[in-house]
Amino acid sequence: MKRDILTMLIIAAACGSAFAQNDRQSAIDVVDQLFAGMKAKNAEQIKSVFSPEGQLVAIDKPRDGTGISTTRIFTGEAFAKMLSEAKGPDFIETMPSPEARIAGDMAIVTGRYTFYVGDKFSHCGTNTFNLVRSETGWKIANGASTLEFQCDRDLKAVKIVTKPADPKDVSTIDGIVKAFYETISGPKGTPRQWSRDKTLYMPDVRFVSMSEDDGKIRASVMDHQQYVNATNESFVKNGFNEREINRVVRRFGNIVHVFSTYEFTNDAGTDKGRGINSIELYWDGVRWWISAASWDDERPNNPIPKEFLPKGSK
Repeated sequence: MKRDILTMLIIAAACGSAFAQNDRQSAIDVVDQLFAGMKAKNAEQIKSVFSPEGQLVAIDKPRDGTGISTTRIFTGEAFAKMLSEAKGPDFIETMPSPEARIAGDMAIVTGRYTFYVGDKFSHCGTNTFNLVRSETGWKIANGASTLEFQCDRDLKAVKIVTKPADPKDVSTIDGIVKAFYETISGPKGTPRQWSRDKTLYMPDVRFVSMSEDDGKIRASVMDHQQYVNATNESFVKNGFNEREINRVVRRFGNIVHVFSTYEFTNDAGTDKGRGINSIELYWDGVRWWISAASWDDERPNNPIPKEFLPKGSK
């Protein structure tokens, strides 16, 4: 009987996890439909994603980035009419890494975006859309967008295509740690496997990169998109290979902590060293997820303890 109950709980957890992921993606899909309607300048397509009383707020920041913003408010219908009647090139809006959160029949989709008019860059900003569940699916009840013009970080943003996880990567601890290293490693000129990498982590994963500068300890906290944007150019330009040389695993039930000792180098060998990744994982009944990862490199005043090195290493 106990085994039957446990099996039922595992199945329920798995179904719940899959449903939540599908629900988040469905909310993101509605925002993507809005962007597609904007590009096509199709009024009916734009209006179809809004609830009957839906509206948008545009928050215009001054071009020099200083001073108080001004706001403009549109109903969904007025916004659709304005864009459908606009002449000239396509309006192309992209959110490289949208985040979605679900609370019952309410969803929030948010993320940084870039906006082009044809092939000419216009502006960037942050979108936040509040959606409600209707009989025909998610609808945008209201949204707010900042319009900004200091956009260097956004123009360097890497587009990460959403894909399903490979069972080989997430079915075992060995598989997910192996993928953790493989996705970021490769010779110069080789694109990194960011879409595969993203499948390893829960949606709200946080990375913490530790460093020391002039004796001061620094912690850089990033989400997945920020980490990708910060590292992709260097990895591809110079090559980067990181491999695990030792692992210490501690598990209790469905939670696991991994101390994974690594060594890294670029193609020229001018940047190399060792360190430790501290990886937090959990098992949801179907697959492993990485919930957080922190790392610190070895330094003269921060040597790797023997218990985290292969036997016989110094």
